[in-house]
Amino acid sequence: MLQGVTDSTITVNVNGTPQELERRLDSLLGLLDDFKAKQLQLEGKQYFIDSFNAENFDFLIEQLRNGRELPSELAENLITDKNVWVKSLERELLRQGVSVGSQPQSIFEHYGWLIEVFLLKMNSPAGRAPTLRRLSFMAEAYQSSLRYLCYIQLSQLLPQKQKGLPSSITAFLKLEGDDHIKFDYLNLLLLCTEQLQGQDNFMPEIEELVEELTDSETDLYSTAVFLTRQRDALLAGTIKEDDQLGALLDQYLTGLVYWLRYIAFLAKYRLVSIKDINLSYRLGTAKNFIHRYGELHGVYAEIMNDEDEDYKSHSVQDVFTFNQSILLLKDSSVKVSLQNLRNEVNYLSLSPLLIDQSVFADKITQTPEIFYYTGRANKGRKYVYDLYKNELRLNEERKNPNKQLVVQKQNIKQHKLDELYDQLQQLFRPAKRASV
Repeated sequence: MLQGVTDSTITVNVNGTPQELERRLDSLLGLLDDFKAKQLQLEGKQYFIDSFNAENFDFLIEQLRNGRELPSELAENLITDKNVWVKSLERELLRQGVSVGSQPQSIFEHYGWLIEVFLLKMNSPAGRAPTLRRLSFMAEAYQSSLRYLCYIQLSQLLPQKQKGLPSSITAFLKLEGDDHIKFDYLNLLLLCTEQLQGQDNFMPEIEELVEELTDSETDLYSTAVFLTRQRDALLAGTIKEDDQLGALLDQYLTGLVYWLRYIAFLAKYRLVSIKDINLSYRLGTAKNFIHRYGELHGVYAEIMNDEDEDYKSHSVQDVFTFNQSILLLKDSSVKVSLQNLRNEVNYLSLSPLLIDQSVFADKITQTPEIFYYTGRANKGRKYVYDLYKNELRLNEERKNPNKQLVVQKQNIKQHKLDELYDQLQQLFRPAKRASV
């Protein structure tokens, strides 16, 4: 267990005996190798030894000295007014060159459903009350943003990387039960981005973000660790609804807004669900591929008439993309992006890490229902997904029922999921072989 760090030394507890080492990566790895250790505990989390490298060494060990408080500059300028945080996001989006409305919903939608849903919850009556549930909404907005960024990197990495993946990446693929709730997506983001170095990253802004995150002297680093540690404390049940909670809520909101402003570049992209693609073609005419899609930004009406349709259609001449997939488009306009499908660098499939359950359902539905991959079950023979708007359980209670989707080799009630199972097997097989 790593239990202490100074500017020149690190202290590792080995079998109950503290040992002080020089603050060098090779010193730490040498000690762990002597004891044949494959994992190291840090701040209550287990890290595989091959997760430590020159790029993230300081990032990981400095968490022992950081994470309990916000950076002083943020702590001295806390966001306490309930409307200021929304306006702060609006100003950053405008600075990114994005057109935004003045209403909160029109601001939140630029972050996409995975993040947007918790921003909306934060702005709801329940989310404005000074309770642990408000803190959970903020914590999940942060966690969901990390998971989203990880999925973007993993969707580029997994199809091409045949071997040599760090154990922490393959461990993510093999998560079980509720392990994903406490999983360290922050470190996963760093590892995936490092693996993608030297090639054209679909979202180059992530590289810039990670570069600053790995500098342990930046406010962004301290803020990210603070947000992570407070979420860990919330999960552990050590944060109580008492007189001190109000101050923590202001601190967490301030840190979250700081983080959200840094990832406002997401507004330059668009997330869509491609439900199906149909060919429109007659002799002597051009081939037109009708893409039926649902935008994963904004809020769909909860009550619709039978004739209402939340999926839209757009015709693209001569080219088509992935069917029944969640696509990330490199433009804030879906129509512009669909017209640029000839160049594959303009879109990225996030499936099967993200799926639209409605395209696999036998029952016809008119609204996308997004689920994200959380791990495996039954010794790896089943894959598990969670609904994107699931909330944290507080004190073993759910305010809203959470939904899961289980995908196995044979899915009697939803036979279309058989194909999704095959996709997962094909995508994960190289990584699983590499981890043996």
